[in-house]
Amino acid sequence: MNELRMYVEHLFEGRVLTQESIELKEEIYGNLVARYEDYIAGGMSEAEALEKTKASFTSIEDVFKESGEAEDSNAGEAASAQAGESGAASWNAGAVQAAPGADGMGSAAETAQMPRPEGAPVQPDGVGAEGQATAGTQAALKTRSPRKIWPFVVGGVLAAFILLAIVGTAVFGLIDEADVGEPSSTAQSITQNNSSTTDTNQGAENGQAGGTAGGGAAQNYDDLDDQREYEATKQVDEAIAAHSVDTLKNYTGNSLPDQGFFEHLPLSMYVSSTGAEQGSNASCSVQYAGVSDDIDGDAIDRALVYNAVAAFSVYPELQTVNFTVQKADDTAYDASVYSFNRNTLEHAFDNASGGAITQLNSSLYESQESWDQVRDYVTRNHFYDRQTDLAEIDD
Repeated sequence: MNELRMYVEHLFEGRVLTQESIELKEEIYGNLVARYEDYIAGGMSEAEALEKTKASFTSIEDVFKESGEAEDSNAGEAASAQAGESGAASWNAGAVQAAPGADGMGSAAETAQMPRPEGAPVQPDGVGAEGQATAGTQAALKTRSPRKIWPFVVGGVLAAFILLAIVGTAVFGLIDEADVGEPSSTAQSITQNNSSTTDTNQGAENGQAGGTAGGGAAQNYDDLDDQREYEATKQVDEAIAAHSVDTLKNYTGNSLPDQGFFEHLPLSMYVSSTGAEQGSNASCSVQYAGVSDDIDGDAIDRALVYNAVAAFSVYPELQTVNFTVQKADDTAYDASVYSFNRNTLEHAFDNASGGAITQLNSSLYESQESWDQVRDYVTRNHFYDRQTDLAEIDD
């Protein structure tokens, strides 16, 4: 549901999202949705289930802390193994020093009676004292570490990088002085990206909530593509969450929807044309053109289902709603087509609500609270995903 999605986004605010943390976020969200639905199935009210679900997971710090402790444990095991090897080598070295002929030292037999440190190798049965001393000598030679040369290699590589950096800085400094007044390609790219973000936020004023306005602190990504996708997707989801029943009430009484109706719903900025056909199987068609490629596909699915439910609720004669979605970089032949049927959606709500919602009509938006319940079903993962799958028309 949308509120749980926003809650999980809030948990990850301030963290740099890597591929691993993005997957973790989706896993947490899926678990919370499943927990919420279990509470609902158990007879708990939606408000109570939502609060209890949030309370079950209030911070991601423990997740990252457990990951850190696991790394520390692995490091400790490696250190213990290294200490054991070191002890074994020391004991063998002592055996070499105590061999016969060494000044001031005992016999090989005495050496054999020396206590064996923990981790030292155990000699096989039948090996005499002199044999043990010899074996200790061989073990000491085998365990002697080869001379490490990697510090010298790493030092050489670092010195080479530093030299290259100094030379590169000098060269680029000369280039910058020669090209004063000409913005670099990187600067142009950042300017274009900022312009794209500005256009997106300006488009929000035409019927959609802003990408960051009213939704808490904005999420910042290191990758500009990820940042644009986050803002564009959040813009659509906030348009769904902020849509008021007053807009629906203004159109009650009309026989079939017109373009103005869909221009007050999510995705309004992409509406290019509409059409309606009256009759026993009254239908309407909406063309969405130039839809931003930055918007996540699930957000588009949520918006389409929400718009279809709104149309069926306001217009009782309407039986079919057809949507054509053409992305900004797609041709008309690449557009996706969806056909939503009133009976199919009413059956889905009947099942999801346990018989509480059986028809899509004006009673659903008599109050903001009742419409919020409808919106909650629409934004559930399995609900909107299933309905768009049923509605999509394959080429």
